[in-house]
Amino acid sequence: MAKFLFESDEEFKQYMSDTLAYVNMQNTVSKLVSFVKPQYMIEFGSGNGATSLRLAKENPKTSIVAVDLREKMIGLSKEKLFQNRVSNVTFINNDLTNLENYNLGNANLILMMYSFKYIADPDSKKENFLKDLYSRMREGAYLIIGDTFLEEGATKEDVKRQLEDRYYNNSKDVFWNNLKGLSEEDVKYAFDVQTINRMHTKDQVKFGVDRDGVYYVSREWLKKTAKKVGFKVLLGERLNSLSDTIFVLQK
Repeated sequence: MAKFLFESDEEFKQYMSDTLAYVNMQNTVSKLVSFVKPQYMIEFGSGNGATSLRLAKENPKTSIVAVDLREKMIGLSKEKLFQNRVSNVTFINNDLTNLENYNLGNANLILMMYSFKYIADPDSKKENFLKDLYSRMREGAYLIIGDTFLEEGATKEDVKRQLEDRYYNNSKDVFWNNLKGLSEEDVKYAFDVQTINRMHTKDQVKFGVDRDGVYYVSREWLKKTAKKVGFKVLLGERLNSLSDTIFVLQK
């Protein structure tokens, strides 16, 4: 079962959205979606809805379906939808692996941003997911997967070091993004948020190393498996030194 580390907007902010890695990922995805100009797209693993709402505003002619397993996060997303008066997004509470529930044949683009790693072991489940997804997608449609990937052949100790480095860097971003001034209160708040982030970081590293609810794969594995399934691999480049990578696949 997936071990989600945030169940509210505040936790999402403290854990992820204040990090440079997340901001760069979202900005790059925004650029790619604007290039494709999909009429209809699906985001699997929409979290608090921030990315789908941003894409909806930037692409008013695109109809978006956003899917997340966490009922509470979908509720928060729907509240934001109402507050922002955006009409071209539909939020659905469901498991992204239940592909028969989605109108994939009409989608021009499918997005998975930091959600691919939640498809459980063994790796054959991820391969079967990609195979099923490919069979249901329309010809020419795009699949964008943005996530953290392991180095090929990484040992358990290698994975631990990689994830510790990644989340240590994230906690520094969180501190600086939450430092609004130099008063004692301002500094204390930034340190408090960073402390919460580091607490979540320890959990994330443990889950990733133990493959307990979070199941990372290597870039090489995804590239090889995507080609095996039938996808064209148009892009598979690192976004940063933390091994976050964006893959653009096409049927």
